[in-house]
Amino acid sequence: MITIVGEVETTTVIKKSRFIGFACAVNDEAHAQEIISARKKQHYDASHNCFAFVLENGVMRYSDDGEPQGTAGLPMLDVIRKKGLTDVLVVSTRYFGGTLLGAGGLVRAYTGSAASALDVAQKIEVITCNVFKTTFSYTDWSKAQKRLEERGFMVGNLDFSDTVQASLSAMPGSESELEKLVTSVSLGKSTLSPQGTQKIERKI
Repeated sequence: MITIVGEVETTTVIKKSRFIGFACAVNDEAHAQEIISARKKQHYDASHNCFAFVLENGVMRYSDDGEPQGTAGLPMLDVIRKKGLTDVLVVSTRYFGGTLLGAGGLVRAYTGSAASALDVAQKIEVITCNVFKTTFSYTDWSKAQKRLEERGFMVGNLDFSDTVQASLSAMPGSESELEKLVTSVSLGKSTLSPQGTQKIERKI
């Protein structure tokens, strides 16, 4: 899943109409609606506050907020989808400048407003990894640590007592490789115990 971090805002002026593009990451529909309400309250005197959002669970919503149907919300939704983003909300606020833009002009304006905000946002890839717990002898751990890091496996929750206990996270599809590595360095003495999943973020 690819999403964005934080909040970004850009402004463009087209024939004296000011378009404020706003984008942020959202957790769910309630979160998205809360932010939309806040933007509308902040820009209560604007002509329109159009929005679109896409969630990981497949929910997609958009609104033209009084603009001619199909000229604002849907084009903004298309921008999010074409960029392959998820859990993202875009709001475009318009302050009317006195000149009508026509349907085509509105589509271009709202598309550009959404794209400009998303273009400057920091993108991240959110990856769901499988987490395993295992135990090594100190001798085996000295061999395992470097090999785990070289192969890109994430090591956490280290506990050094009579043995070395560790949580190991594997990227999707690399679980069998992790199991073979642990078995190899420990000569079969260490095994993996599934502990669920965790999400990691990687800037792109």
